[in-house]
Amino acid sequence: MAAEAQLVPRDETLARNQVSLLGAIMAGSVQVAPAFNVMFTVGLIAGTVGAAVPLVMVLAGLGVLATGNSFSQFSRLWPSAGSFVTFISRSVGPRAALVVAVTAILGYIIAFSGVYVFVANYILTELFGSPHVSGLLQLVTILYGILVVVPVILGVRVGLRLAIALYVFEIVILAIFVVAVLVQGGIHGLSGTPFTTGGLGLKTVALGFALAFFAYGGFEAPAPLAEETQNPRRNVPVAVLTAIVISGIVYVLSAYALVEAFSTPAKLASDSAPVVTAAHKFVPFVAPIAVWLLLTSVTSSFLAANTETARVVFNAGREGLLPHGVARVQERFRTPWVAVIAFVAPSVIIGLISTAFTDPITASGFLGTYGSLGFIFMYLATNLALVVNWFRERNRGESHNPVTWILVPLIGALVLLIPFWGDFQPGQQSPYNLLPWLFAGLIALGIVYMLFVQVARPSLLARAGTIIMGEDAGTPDEEPEVVPNPVEATQTFPPAAP
Repeated sequence: MAAEAQLVPRDETLARNQVSLLGAIMAGSVQVAPAFNVMFTVGLIAGTVGAAVPLVMVLAGLGVLATGNSFSQFSRLWPSAGSFVTFISRSVGPRAALVVAVTAILGYIIAFSGVYVFVANYILTELFGSPHVSGLLQLVTILYGILVVVPVILGVRVGLRLAIALYVFEIVILAIFVVAVLVQGGIHGLSGTPFTTGGLGLKTVALGFALAFFAYGGFEAPAPLAEETQNPRRNVPVAVLTAIVISGIVYVLSAYALVEAFSTPAKLASDSAPVVTAAHKFVPFVAPIAVWLLLTSVTSSFLAANTETARVVFNAGREGLLPHGVARVQERFRTPWVAVIAFVAPSVIIGLISTAFTDPITASGFLGTYGSLGFIFMYLATNLALVVNWFRERNRGESHNPVTWILVPLIGALVLLIPFWGDFQPGQQSPYNLLPWLFAGLIALGIVYMLFVQVARPSLLARAGTIIMGEDAGTPDEEPEVVPNPVEATQTFPPAAP
């Protein structure tokens, strides 16, 4: 059954032409939160692979580029605020897309809940000396959640400009730190050893790779901004790939500087604030600034993440896959304010609940790891969807490069199995030993919700992925159209409800 073209109501459309190519690139670069990962993830990787952290960052970046290619190819074909939901709906089908959407959105909510708790604890311990006041951690968590919501509601330009300003600050500080360490030759003189395996086994390198891959999470942020981006068919694909490359350069140089700044990888791995420690030796004036660096990095990442993910939630509501109320747009700023709140509020609530059962560090680490499995699953599904779409397009007489549409996505899919393998290994301590079952629970929730929608509102599944924005949307003064789904002719959907 083909969907009938119809106009999208004005109160369900976003402001167009608000994001330039540079803004789209920065959206992906900012959400990756490079300073945060340099300050914490590099040490974790060093504890696994020793001095080979820069090499692992290079390998992870190449692996992420394979998945970035899938987002790039899809965004060139179907630019949409729905991002992966639209891509999977049109390639594999709406049922699969809805399962992946629920799994990924829940994953984002859970992962970010851990970060909210982590940031609140960091503010209290590092900036205010850990005042022991009952309920203060929870209060700071709530206030921080509000802080990263308001700019996003005030407009995509407001949110992104603030995020970019914070990002520039962190990159400048990291650049000063890296140059200072490298110019002074590190602690023992610069070496090429960090770019070799140093005799490490494949399993060890793979474990480090799994940690490094998560550091690139968020690169896909430009995709849901298609509706608001200038010339989205060109700019969004370029932005996705460029954000990965920029992040990779930052990670490799920063990781190399940190490895060279410590006498042994073990000391780097055991240091809770390696950038601050190394800065005291090589560039002392940066040390007190570096304490604030994590906060600015996470804040800018949250602003970009809330901007991105709210668009996916908004578009799912607009198409009826989620409650329609989340598709409401703020009239003055043309932003999906309900979707923003609907995404952030559960994250904050889960974070608050977690602190009642364990300490903030344990809660943030577990929630972050658990939630990340949801969007890694989404990356995997997007790669496979591009392969499926190659065959669909070929059956319709369209020709696409088999290297970028089959080989590279399959490589991306295989690479994504490594993080799953790292998290699902047997013998892990509680609660990490529960991750396979908890992840299966996320997918089960997605399946249950899809079946509910199929039974309760069967006609809505046929609309999944139909709203394509960007160059298809007309001029800024026109109402954009719902574009018929090109794969619906080959799909069999239940008849529309009367």
